[in-house]
Amino acid sequence: MNILLDAMGGDHAPQAIVAGAVEAAKAYGVQISLVGKPDVIAAELKKYDTAGLNLPIVPASQVIEMDDKPATAVRAKQDSTLVVGCKMVKSGEAQAFVSAGNTGGALAAGILYIGRIKGILRPALITPFPSLKGATLILDVGANADVRPEYIQQFAIMGSVYAKYVIGIEQPTVRILSNGEEAGKGNQLVIAATTLLQATPGINFEGNIESKEIPTGLADVVVTDGFTGNIFVKTAETTARLMNYVINDEVRKSPIAMFGALLARNSLRRVRERMDDSHYGGAVLLGLSGLVVVAHGRSNPTAIRHAIRVAKQAIEQDIITKIQSVTELASEAEPVAAADPAAL
Repeated sequence: MNILLDAMGGDHAPQAIVAGAVEAAKAYGVQISLVGKPDVIAAELKKYDTAGLNLPIVPASQVIEMDDKPATAVRAKQDSTLVVGCKMVKSGEAQAFVSAGNTGGALAAGILYIGRIKGILRPALITPFPSLKGATLILDVGANADVRPEYIQQFAIMGSVYAKYVIGIEQPTVRILSNGEEAGKGNQLVIAATTLLQATPGINFEGNIESKEIPTGLADVVVTDGFTGNIFVKTAETTARLMNYVINDEVRKSPIAMFGALLARNSLRRVRERMDDSHYGGAVLLGLSGLVVVAHGRSNPTAIRHAIRVAKQAIEQDIITKIQSVTELASEAEPVAAADPAAL
């Protein structure tokens, strides 16, 4: 197994990326090929004991920056880490590519140089979100700001496959994110997509879900457009960090509170771990014919290690082949027209 890692992508690259690669190589025993500027990567690797670890360097002289226009950059920067990584996945030299770099660039490079699974209209980013039942999978969380009802339908199919084979949920439930749980609530996209989802074979669709119900674990898979999903996830992440800050700030104001926190430190540590998004790794870009995992731009070494774990699990479960087989069956089924929201 060869997992490529973009050593130059992310707010804390290359330091945090290389550190995460070393942690992952020790934890999972897989080959992790670091893509980027060889001299920079080699200097970082010297900081660690890498004896017995399989951490080769793949040269790439360019980086697609966060402010680059993705569609233009992936064509102009042919020796960028994102382009080199995606081309190696396409050729079969690697089984997955992980990057904390430009999300739009990863999507553009993936579509251009790896290609979509036959029948898939648009790839989507899927990520787990902590809930009372463990985690809820949400897609799309940033790949497609504007979508059509048919995209949402395919997101539900791909999300169900991922939930079953990677997460281990035998019959995952699916809901669509809306501003009300009642049938008929939502904007035109939600209403039209609901008609398609209700008629889609092979998924367990249960209707709408409000954002406040996602942390309860009401659904195993939640589908939405990338604009809404991205805002939901980032708001939730920031709220969790705010709560952590407020709790720490209040505890420090009182010796009694500090003593209580000391007694409860193990429980508080477990709470922090359950709420820490770095432990959930990266978001898999479902719908490509090769495996790409996009980590958060601010990823620390722990987040990078878990993003590599996510890639490893997806490889082991052969998630690409499973999505291909399911989408081929779905494409053979009689299509269902989306409802005209104006007529409802």
